[in-house]
Amino acid sequence: MPRKYVRKTNRRSREERNLSVRAVRRETPDLDKLTELLIRFALQDSGEQRATRAREHRAMAGVSDPS
Repeated sequence: MPRKYVRKTNRRSREERNLSVRAVRRETPDLDKLTELLIRFALQDSGEQRATRAREHRAMAGVSDPS
């Protein structure tokens, strides 16, 4: 026989919660650093893709991988 439900905490359900949003002022980002970082990520990704394609091409040609 199932027991009767008894609430064990005072926590509110998600629907009962009151939410608020507060703005936080921050310094403006350094655009030079962000630009450099974006370029570095793009170059790194491009290099990894190029290496993967070269490995696949060598594997299809039957050449052993030197690494």
